[in-house]
Amino acid sequence: MSKKIITAGNHRVFVDCDRTLVNTEIYPLPSRHIFDRRPKFFFRWNTVLTEARPSAKVFLQELGSKYEVAMLTLGHSKFQAKVLKELGLADLVGEIYGPDNCDMVPPTNGFVLVDDMEPHSLAIAYKMRWLGHQKGLENLHIWPDKLARHIVQCRPFMGGIEDSEPLTDLLPSVHERMAQMMAENQEPEKEQEIEPEKEQD
Repeated sequence: MSKKIITAGNHRVFVDCDRTLVNTEIYPLPSRHIFDRRPKFFFRWNTVLTEARPSAKVFLQELGSKYEVAMLTLGHSKFQAKVLKELGLADLVGEIYGPDNCDMVPPTNGFVLVDDMEPHSLAIAYKMRWLGHQKGLENLHIWPDKLARHIVQCRPFMGGIEDSEPLTDLLPSVHERMAQMMAENQEPEKEQEIEPEKEQD
């Protein structure tokens, strides 16, 4: 795998959890699903069945080789941490942010969010607000372009061994967006470095 880009700074790739990386189902105890062969764990008197998207591990490994990777989920962060641990994906994701700790989402110079939800959905609106971007009358005209810039939508994963759209197919889109944002944020830094030289002349 490629080495992590040193100039990435505080640029991040955020990934959604359920229906993007995994498919998770919750059933109350007792339940016949306790005999299901899928990976499972017990959480607050529920049986939790979960399975990873076939392409999830390779996708996260590739992202992690280049960028800082974090999770942005509408589920509780501690619950999703258990899901990732059960599936052997916990070490491939950094911080996990959900409704319980969304106030801790760090500021970023640029980001991409990989999610199964439609860009104009309420779920994406919540996550964009956590990331410091809120839709309003003052930016209504540029909001579609902002979503196109930051959101990479995948097909939802409903479980099973079939992956109708491997996440790895989305890597070129992620790389293109991240490269553009990192280049844009490096330009002001270069200008600041040149200014003192002009004063000395």
